[in-house]
Amino acid sequence: MESLHQQLIAPTAPPAVHWWPPAPGWWIVAGLLVILALLLPWLQRLARQRRERRRHIRLDTFADIPVELPANQWLTEINIRLKQQLKQRGDEPATRLHGEAWLDYLCSQHPSAERAVLQPLAADLYRPDVSLSDAQRQALLKALRPRTRHDHV
Repeated sequence: MESLHQQLIAPTAPPAVHWWPPAPGWWIVAGLLVILALLLPWLQRLARQRRERRRHIRLDTFADIPVELPANQWLTEINIRLKQQLKQRGDEPATRLHGEAWLDYLCSQHPSAERAVLQPLAADLYRPDVSLSDAQRQALLKALRPRTRHDHV
């Protein structure tokens, strides 16, 4: 029996596992990282363009309203745009406000709103004999522009 035991080969440690070549899973991970590194600048540029496009739309909310409209129609167009933005934001109850309640809402939503400048949206909106000077129109748009930037979704 001892002779059989002496005939056995002693176990040895397996050879060391080398780091190269990596397993197939590591090749896949490396390939995905390279693709991601190549696509990342393009995706960032695309996201920046979308943000700029949304910002441009947001800033031009009132730009396509003709200046030569009579004051009551011009005010109605402004009011429609504001309420469309509120509807997009999901603020349905505010779209039903009018008069002083509408003006109170507009002033409460933006801290720097000038009540006197926004007054035509409450008092003059439904009067047929409204007249607004160009300066009043510009002041109203200037007061509303920060509001539309603040509200837009």
